[in-house]
Amino acid sequence: MNLSARVLSANESQTLAINAKAKTMKAQGIDVVSLATGEPDFPTPQVVKDAAIKAINENFTYYTEANGIPDLRKAVAEKFMTENGLPDIKPENVLVSTGGKHSIFNALLAMCNEGDEVILNAPFWVSYPAMIQIAGAKPVIIETTLENRFKMTPAQLEAALTPKTKCVILNSPSNPTGTMYTPDEIKALGKVLEKHDCFIMSDELYEKISFGSVEHFSIGSIAELAHRVITVNGVSKAYSMTGWRVGFMTGPAALMKEAAKVQGQSTSNPNSIAQKAALAALLHTKADVEMMRKEFARRRDMVAALFAAIPNVDFLMPDGAFYMFVDISKALPTMKVTTSFDFCQEALDKHHLAVVPGEAFGAPGCLRFSFAASDETLKKGVERFAAAMTALA
Repeated sequence: MNLSARVLSANESQTLAINAKAKTMKAQGIDVVSLATGEPDFPTPQVVKDAAIKAINENFTYYTEANGIPDLRKAVAEKFMTENGLPDIKPENVLVSTGGKHSIFNALLAMCNEGDEVILNAPFWVSYPAMIQIAGAKPVIIETTLENRFKMTPAQLEAALTPKTKCVILNSPSNPTGTMYTPDEIKALGKVLEKHDCFIMSDELYEKISFGSVEHFSIGSIAELAHRVITVNGVSKAYSMTGWRVGFMTGPAALMKEAAKVQGQSTSNPNSIAQKAALAALLHTKADVEMMRKEFARRRDMVAALFAAIPNVDFLMPDGAFYMFVDISKALPTMKVTTSFDFCQEALDKHHLAVVPGEAFGAPGCLRFSFAASDETLKKGVERFAAAMTALA
């Protein structure tokens, strides 16, 4: 029997696959250093855990509204207006979903038809192309360079837009590179998009993990574009709540209605207890978020100094998120492996270091290291990377 061509055409998540292999090796007693996964290593703030326990004790364990509980949607709407400058966001125009990934998938399924195109730049988050393909559309990839801090230019965007363009995806701060578009750069891209009738999806999951070099700016705050922008966020990264699975978005009312329909017919409401926890995160964790941000900034500087001492390695100093995107393409021509994917396989099998190859992000020759780990783990991980570079030279 034939299976779905859309699903067959989509790649599996290499991030999850590498993490699964690393966990299997650890279970076998192997000392694996894993810098592959994109999740904070801090515990969820206590006030959030307390809210979840209270919800359980009060038997808040039944179905909720499919699009999220009213108090959480109200808090999200206020967050989007006060922190991101989005105009007049009503709670009924907020959709709470099972993680930011679910939010994005709901929106793509609601907007895309066969033959549509969705523009994104490489390096990209691993799931964008797969979700676009499963939704029946075609990913259109804009190539970027380390020299340009992996950012697409207005000219590149203009050249990629066609009558088939249904959506353009922006991700700032970026997973995997940690780069951020400046407010002026986003406004310049916005000027291009003013002339084209398409949706704009702004993935801002790492918004609160930024290091001061660039001011975060939401394209949905631009009045001329606000009616076409889908702004996506969630609690996974900034609040160290990856396993709680709560994301949220707002956007054009007609699209949000159809995205809610997709959710209602697939997963129904997000976890009831996690929604209460997410509400507490939005309302009561400002100090916790700032503590984690400062610690990520310190680790970034420490890891950058370690990488700077390794020959034939280039890397981008991230503006935000918690990833170091390392370029080994200069070294590969003289190495015993020819691709960053093969390098990662050797690093895991022989040196017990798990990192994600750039091929997963549309950037061959690069590697993504997460610095959401302890100093000891990070130092050990970079030492193993340096050892792998030497052994494969």
